[in-house]
Amino acid sequence: MAPQVVLMTGCSSGIGLSTARRLAQDPDQRYLVIATVIAMSEKAELVAAVGDAIDKTIFIKEMDITKDDDITRVVDDVIKTHGRIDILISLAGIIIIEVPERVSRARMESIFNVNIIGTIRLTQAVLPHMKQKKAGKIIIASSRRGKQGLPYADFYCASKFALEGFFESLLSTVKSFNIRVCLIEPSKVDTGMKTSMLSQIDAQMNDDTVHDIDRRQLRCLYDRESEFPGLSVDEVVDVLMTKCVEADDPVFRHLVVQPETKEKHGEAVADLTGEKSIAALRKLIGAM
Repeated sequence: MAPQVVLMTGCSSGIGLSTARRLAQDPDQRYLVIATVIAMSEKAELVAAVGDAIDKTIFIKEMDITKDDDITRVVDDVIKTHGRIDILISLAGIIIIEVPERVSRARMESIFNVNIIGTIRLTQAVLPHMKQKKAGKIIIASSRRGKQGLPYADFYCASKFALEGFFESLLSTVKSFNIRVCLIEPSKVDTGMKTSMLSQIDAQMNDDTVHDIDRRQLRCLYDRESEFPGLSVDEVVDVLMTKCVEADDPVFRHLVVQPETKEKHGEAVADLTGEKSIAALRKLIGAM
C-alpha cells in the first residue's frame, strides 16, 4: 500500500516537530511527510530529530501560512509531485498574554493571521483536492482554551474559539465527501509556547504602567501557571496519532488534559449560563 501523504505546519518545534518525527520514523513507513517551517533557518532542530529519514519519508519545505502565495506554491507542488494530500495537520500557532486594552491592532492581526486566518486559508487550498478524491483527514491544533477562556489570554482564546466554530461547521458538510476533521484540545503543554506565556505574564506583572489590580491578578496567574506542570509533548502526540491519524473514523474533538482537570472543565463548559466558567477563571487570578 502506498504511504499516506501528510502535509504539516508548525514543524520547527514542540508538538509539530515531535509529530513529524513520529510520522517520518514510522517503522512500517506508512507516511510520506511534507513538513513545513516558516523559514529554512528554522529547520535545524527538525533535521536533527528525523535523522536518516530526511528526503526519504520526510521532506522539509518553507511556508508562511500568513502568505497566500506560499500556501498555493506548497499545495500545488505537493499535488504535482505526489498526486494527493491524504492528511493535513495544522499545528502552527502563537500566543499573546497581555492586558487586553494594551494590545495594538498590529498584534491582534498577527495572532489571528497565524492561528485562524492562515489555518483556514491552508484548509481552503487543500479541500478541493480532498473533495475530488472523496477522502482525507484534517487535524487542527485547537486548545482547551478554545472552549474555556484564560485571563489575559483574550486574543489567543478568541482565535481558538474561532477555530472551533469554523471547523465544527466545516465537518458538518465535508463528512459527505468522506473527509474527517479532528480538533486536538490540549491544556498547557511543556513547550516553548508555555515558556513564552510565562515570560509575557512576568513582563506585565512587573510593569509599573499596568494597573495595580491587573498586576496583582497577573502575579497570581503566574504563580498558578508555573506551579503546576504541563502535559508532555508525547502525551499530546500520542492522542493525535492514535485517535486521529490512525483512527478510521475519528471523533471531532479530543480534549487532552490532566485527569483531575477533565471533570471540572466539562462542568464549566456545559453550564449554559457561563457562570461556573467565569467563577473558575476568577479563582485562577485570585479574584473574589
